[in-house]
Amino acid sequence: MREPTYRDAIKAGWQLAWHHKSLWIFGMFAAFLGQMGIVELLSKMTFGVSYFRAPSFFVYAWDTFSQAGLSSLLRALDLSVDKWVWLIWLIIIFIGFGIFLAFVAVVSQGAIVHSATRFIEKNGKKFESTSVSWDHSRKHFWKLFGLNVLRKCVLALFISFVVWGTFNALIEPSAGDIVLFFVLFLMAAMVGMVLSFLLVYAVGYVVVEEFSFIKAIRSAWRLFTRHWFVSFEIGFIFIILNIVFVVIMLLGMYLLFLPSLALFAAAFLIQSTGLYTAGIILGFVLFIPFIVVLGSVFTVFGTATWTYLFTKMHREGIISHLVHLFHGGK
Repeated sequence: MREPTYRDAIKAGWQLAWHHKSLWIFGMFAAFLGQMGIVELLSKMTFGVSYFRAPSFFVYAWDTFSQAGLSSLLRALDLSVDKWVWLIWLIIIFIGFGIFLAFVAVVSQGAIVHSATRFIEKNGKKFESTSVSWDHSRKHFWKLFGLNVLRKCVLALFISFVVWGTFNALIEPSAGDIVLFFVLFLMAAMVGMVLSFLLVYAVGYVVVEEFSFIKAIRSAWRLFTRHWFVSFEIGFIFIILNIVFVVIMLLGMYLLFLPSLALFAAAFLIQSTGLYTAGIILGFVLFIPFIVVLGSVFTVFGTATWTYLFTKMHREGIISHLVHLFHGGK
């Protein structure tokens, strides 16, 4: 039997994403769970550095609360009965929307994994309705939800360390602070990637093999330890794919905003505020559907590619591409 390659995985992922457009709706919601590995880590670290300051977010929150004061907070909450009713309803609506979004995103993630597995088992042939995958994933919602929450919590913990190290390196830095920052950054980057690998494998075990929560985590760890070099190779490939995704997104934004630029030029010449506003609206009307579709396709593609690799690792095993080269292709 021919050894499965990364090219086979990417090809299978693209075929599933392109030929099964019904999965794009799943990809749109699953994208809310975040991307893989170091890309998500870097984006969250940047966000954290922008808004938090050392030594931690809790100190920042306490300082803000102390400056505002309890009396100011109580005055802000001094509302009439009807305003309290509207506020409570608004909070309930937001909480309900958040719960709905979390449910759909998690189930969509599992549905893509299940669909990819069926696609692989049928050797790339089209399969029946994706509703089967949705129903199958829905049965495992709590396990999938728990895996995603666990990953987010551990990742957030390490990101907070990086943010703390960043501020120490920026505010009156010493040589030790700079070294500490790089150590924390590298540790967080490695942990972020490993957590992403483990999440992919654990989700695969839950959806494909229907393992329990704990058994899926243990099996994912064993699979990672047997294929750790392969996992990192694939992780770096996905970093490149994420860069390609960003480049396509920026090119699309440039092209789709060209009509808006024409309207801006016309608005400047005739001094028309309405035409300028129309240009802004037109740009967003064209760009938002583009980025939603692009993000949905990329999420389906990425999840399907990882699922292909998971099934091959789990059932057949994959040899590292670099190891294969160093051994002369034997």
